[in-house]
Amino acid sequence: MAELQITGIEPVKRKKGWFELVTRGRPPFLIDEETIYKNGLKAGDIISDPKWKKIKSESDLAWLKYKGMQILSRRMLSERDLRRKLSAERKPPATTDEALADLKRYGFYDDARYAAAFVRSQMARGVKSRLYLKKKLWEKGVSEAIASEILASELAEFDELSAVMELAEKKYGALRGLPKDRARSRLINFLRGKGFTWDVIREAVDRVASDESEES
Repeated sequence: MAELQITGIEPVKRKKGWFELVTRGRPPFLIDEETIYKNGLKAGDIISDPKWKKIKSESDLAWLKYKGMQILSRRMLSERDLRRKLSAERKPPATTDEALADLKRYGFYDDARYAAAFVRSQMARGVKSRLYLKKKLWEKGVSEAIASEILASELAEFDELSAVMELAEKKYGALRGLPKDRARSRLINFLRGKGFTWDVIREAVDRVASDESEES
C-alpha cells in the first residue's frame, strides 16, 4: 500500500480557516481547519493512499458547503440553480449531492421558501398573472407541484380580473387617440404580453371598451 508524506499545510490568503494540503506524489487541495484537526494532520506525517482519499473527500464536502453558504448569503436560489453553481467547483457528483442535502437540512435553502419570496417580489413590482409567475418559477427550476402550491397560497386573495381591469383602464387611456379597433387590438396584445388568460383579457377589454362607449 502506497504511503504518502504531507510536505506542507499552508494557510490560504483571504480564506480564513482554509489551508492547502501538499502531499508528495499527489496534487495539492484545499482543506478546512476542522478536517485537519479531526484527522490530526501535520506536516511530515505519513498517510496511506486510502486515508488521503478519505481526507480529500471530507475536504471537498466541506468546501462545497462553504461555497454554498457564501452564495446563499448573497441571494436566495432554487436548488437547481444552487446545484449549477456548486457543480462549477468540479467536485464528484455524489459529494455535490451530499453538500446540497446538508445545506437543505440546515435550512440554508428551500424551494418553497424561495418561490414564495420570488412571487412576493414580482407582485411588488407590478401585477403579474398566475401563468406568468408559474412560467418564471419553472425557468428558475422550481417544480410544478411547489409552484402551484405557493401560487395558491400567495395569491389566495388576489383578484386577477380586477387587477387586469386596472391595467387595461390605464393602458386604454394612453390609446384614446387611436381608432377604436386599433386601440382594442393593442390593448389585447399588451395584456397577452403580461401572461393573462384569454378569458380574463376578453372580459376586461369588453368592460373597458363598454365604459368608453358609455362615456362617449
